[in-house]
Amino acid sequence: MNRLLILTKNISVEHYLQEQLQKLNYEVLVSVSIWENWEQSGIIDPLIHSFQWLFLSETLSDQEVRRFGEAVGSECLVRIVGEEPSEGAVSDGPVSDWILANASLERLREKLVHKSFVNQSAFLDEQRIQPFYGDSPFSELKKQAFPIRFSDIHFTKLEKDIINRLVAAKDLSLPREELCHGWRSKNQHSKLSQLPSSITRIRKKVLDAYGIKDAVMTVWGEGYQLNTYFYHCLLKGEFHTSHT
Repeated sequence: MNRLLILTKNISVEHYLQEQLQKLNYEVLVSVSIWENWEQSGIIDPLIHSFQWLFLSETLSDQEVRRFGEAVGSECLVRIVGEEPSEGAVSDGPVSDWILANASLERLREKLVHKSFVNQSAFLDEQRIQPFYGDSPFSELKKQAFPIRFSDIHFTKLEKDIINRLVAAKDLSLPREELCHGWRSKNQHSKLSQLPSSITRIRKKVLDAYGIKDAVMTVWGEGYQLNTYFYHCLLKGEFHTSHT
């Protein structure tokens, strides 16, 4: 069963949408406390990572949604809206899509089925093609892979540790708990809340330096995995000696 979390400031506002989603066999949690805890402490509850979708309520302001989206770094944020937004309004923000608060059962079903299909296709494409280089087959990209070394980008010690662990995993994803293992902080909750922002910084640094988009990919419900092309660039550079 797919699990879905609705973050809101007023649970009663979400009753209709919650019931519709449950009719479609989604396990739905509507939470005020998870939102309030983040708003007050800035710490993201690790529980959110057990959900396939995160819906952000109409009761949250656009500014709050933007701040949360930047902090959580998730590709599965969906904005609940009262009316259809103008073209481009959602793409300019941190959310990946929108859903009408009063959507009919049929429209809601088709929207979520479409999103699941698009997300699955996007993930498979990421395994084969690096977006920065267009639609070239991966076999061609592999030949073009240029060496990347940590000295070329100012990664922090923590960011290097994350990349090292993902490189060691090769073409497999790593759970968030495993990526955080061994960090100095003894508070697992705190470590898990730091991870999304660290991943976001890695992506930005690689994009700014090399134009490689989504160097670290989110495998929702599982963890994180290196972009295939970025991985091969690292093997040609930073990890060349240890892999030859």
